[in-house]
Amino acid sequence: MSDDKEIPKVTTYQLVSRYTRALSRWIKAGRPVRMEAEIIDIFRNDCCPCEDYDKRTTSCRHCGCRVNESVIAPLNKIAMQTEHCPLEKW
Repeated sequence: MSDDKEIPKVTTYQLVSRYTRALSRWIKAGRPVRMEAEIIDIFRNDCCPCEDYDKRTTSCRHCGCRVNESVIAPLNKIAMQTEHCPLEKW
């Protein structure tokens, strides 16, 4: 018996499209970034314990975005202040 929920498969097209839109929003907003302490807090308290977090790829299985402790915004969705968790965890 398995009570695993079905995680939607993110296609390459969806991933590229979402990333392009996120990057565009971030650039148009003036490239605002979260503080390092906030990034670490979100990652450790919201992403790491989440069942949708894939440690192997350091990405969210739900949206496909990379999430980690990096302060380099284009490489980490959490760092981009214009972005949020699709599951509304942050």
